[in-house]
Amino acid sequence: MEQKSIFIIENYDQLKVISDPLRTKMLMHLVEKPHTGQQLSQLFGLSRAKILYHLRELEKHGIIQLVKKEEKGGNILKYYQAVARGFIPADHLLTYTESKEATRQSYVEVLQRAKTRALSAPEEAFALTSTEVEKWPRISLQSEVRVSEQAFVSFLQKYRSLLHELQQSSLDAPSSKQDYYLMITGFQIDEPLFKKDGQE
Repeated sequence: MEQKSIFIIENYDQLKVISDPLRTKMLMHLVEKPHTGQQLSQLFGLSRAKILYHLRELEKHGIIQLVKKEEKGGNILKYYQAVARGFIPADHLLTYTESKEATRQSYVEVLQRAKTRALSAPEEAFALTSTEVEKWPRISLQSEVRVSEQAFVSFLQKYRSLLHELQQSSLDAPSSKQDYYLMITGFQIDEPLFKKDGQE
């Protein structure tokens, strides 16, 4: 079963289901790869019954799907996966509070997953081999900019285009490739925290 790139949330019940903080956390893992209820139970330190309840809710509303069954020790293990890598509310749902909260929660969970990925990356991922930052095969960057919304959206479109170009290059055959993790988050803020030159 192929995972879609984007799933449009079409009704309020789906929006409400996906707005639950625990379900958002679960979904982050189910976007990456299939998991059983037992695996999620161990990941979150919660009872299997509680996890199965939330899995059923997500499956009932078409957010996840059963992708594999496996027999092990006389038990049938059911693997679930998110139906898409991203979820976006339809236009008529954008004004609901749940839309904003679900979006904020998903951003927070992406940051949490990035932290986990950094902590579990191999030591060589952070080995310093040069003082020239531009030559490093890694990046960790925080920045604040004051630009128009149009300029920021235009930058994001260019970033997505670059990422697509990079992903396409991964389809080439050479064997000297490494796997890299890349995450970006950007959003409007009330006021900057970084002081500019001349500011006290």
